[in-house]
Amino acid sequence: MILTVTISRREREWFDIDVPDDYPVIQLKEMLGMRVYGESPRTGQQYILEGKFPDGLWFTIRDSQDIAEAGLREGSLVRLQRAFSTTDEEAPVFGKRSLFQNESFGVSGD
Repeated sequence: MILTVTISRREREWFDIDVPDDYPVIQLKEMLGMRVYGESPRTGQQYILEGKFPDGLWFTIRDSQDIAEAGLREGSLVRLQRAFSTTDEEAPVFGKRSLFQNESFGVSGD
């Protein structure tokens, strides 16, 4: 299966990889970590792998799956993000928001 790996915030930088459907996600993360960041995760650092269908929303891919079980299909986008933690356990991320918002939030001084 051919996946497109995005490596910039606006998806302008990318490369394609060809991986078998039964390729383990944990190995994909390690391989992409070397390719994107030039190193495997250091102590206290994790990689979070996310997938997306064209015109879809990003979703987190669990380590315990293989590529097909994760729901990825030919032409899907994937991205790898670094996360730092004091535990090896993955924590769910709720209420994700973009770091840069177009909205302005005012605080009233009543």
